[in-house]
Amino acid sequence: MAPSSLPFLLELAQQQTDSSAKKLGQLNAIQMETEKKLQLLVQYRQSYQAHLQNARARGVDQAELLNFMAFMTKLDKAIAEQKQVVVHAQNNRAAANNDYLAHQRKLKSFETLVQRQRAAENKKQLKSEQKLQDEFASNAYHRKSSASNES
Repeated sequence: MAPSSLPFLLELAQQQTDSSAKKLGQLNAIQMETEKKLQLLVQYRQSYQAHLQNARARGVDQAELLNFMAFMTKLDKAIAEQKQVVVHAQNNRAAANNDYLAHQRKLKSFETLVQRQRAAENKKQLKSEQKLQDEFASNAYHRKSSASNES
C-alpha cells in the first residue's frame, strides 16, 4: 500500500464510520418508536379489556358484546403485527450495529497504519539528522586534525 494512499483510506474509513453511526442512530430511533407503538397498543388493549369487564358487570346486550369482541380481535391482530414490526426493527438495528462496529475496526486499523507510517518517517528523519551530525563532527575533527598536523 502506497504511503500516500493512507490518508485517503483513513478519510474514507472515517466517512464510512460516520455514515454507519448516523444510520445506527436512525435505526435506534425507529426501533424505539416501534416499541413505543407496541406498548401503546398493549396499554390500549388492557384499558379496553377493563372497559369490557365493566360493561359485562353492568350488563351488556349481545350485539354490543360482539362489537367488543370483534374490536378486541382487531387489537390482538394489530398487536401481533406490531410485534413483527418491532422484531424487524430490532434486527435492522442489530445489523446496523454490526456494520458500525466493523467500520470502527477498519478505521482503527487505518489509524494504526498511519501512526506506524509517521513513526517510521520520524525514525528515518532522526537517522538522517544523526548521519548529518556525525558527518559534520567527523569533518570538523578532520579539519582540526589537519590544522594541528600542519602546524
